Amino acid sequence: MKPCLAVDPIFWEQKFSDFSYSGVEGPLGLSSPELIDRRAEAERVAETTNEKRKNMNDLRSYFAALSKSEGKPVLNLVSRWKPADVHSITSAFQKACDESRIEFDVSSDISAPALGNRVARAFANRVNSSLPRYSVCECPGNGYPDQLLRRRQDGRPFALELKAKTAFRPKDGNRQVLTSASSKLRRYFPVGTPICHLFATILYSKARRARRSRVAITGLRLDFLAPSSPVEVRLEASVSQRLLARSKHAKPVLIPTRLRKIRRNRAKAGSTTAGRNSRGGRPATLKAHTGPNHGRVLSQ
Repeated sequence: MKPCLAVDPIFWEQKFSDFSYSGVEGPLGLSSPELIDRRAEAERVAETTNEKRKNMNDLRSYFAALSKSEGKPVLNLVSRWKPADVHSITSAFQKACDESRIEFDVSSDISAPALGNRVARAFANRVNSSLPRYSVCECPGNGYPDQLLRRRQDGRPFALELKAKTAFRPKDGNRQVLTSASSKLRRYFPVGTPICHLFATILYSKARRARRSRVAITGLRLDFLAPSSPVEVRLEASVSQRLLARSKHAKPVLIPTRLRKIRRNRAKAGSTTAGRNSRGGRPATLKAHTGPNHGRVLSQ
């Protein structure tokens, strides 16, 4: 099955409209129970919308806030796409998808994150062989972007993020983490160089065959992010057992239960015990997440 290509308009635009309900009151000016329920639902929707507004930002504002939180100079880390570049990249991926047939087998019990990474890696390796004028390159180091789309003519890089999904659902609000640090962008894009961001969603299908599953890449959606692209921003903090042990807060309390240890003569041979692994603590970070796009989509 050959992949098809979906291309989104250059700029995302997110508009919010207040949800309101104006009903007709019943006899003697009293509202019916149904009308009261609908008004309560409208209030809940409006409250949820207002909460989303607080966390909603655009990509340009996010990078400015991120730079300040990192204590780094505020630079222009997102630029507008030129129509010529959009057309060139679109036609290049269209040609590569037309010439590629990407299928492979995986274990049926593979986890979703592992499968997503496998799909992205297979796509990048296979498409590179037939992608004209551009090449997909690894961007070494932790953080965003994972990949660079490099133009062969002059070596200009574009920030590229690959995500694998079984389908693109415009109403799906599940977060897809885009970035939480600007260090890699500053490292791989010299000051003054326009930084254009390409978010590529690889679409795939999975069919189980006994203990193995057949995976086929069926499409590609390209979103050419703009400074005005909406992102959801969250300020997150994490702790670890190491950080809790070092903390200067009030003395912790450890309350044992009546069953303190499992007696050896009652434990079965080969039983497992809980590991002592703990995750290291990380400082609070600002994270940007992409949201659903309501724009027009063109399919092959």
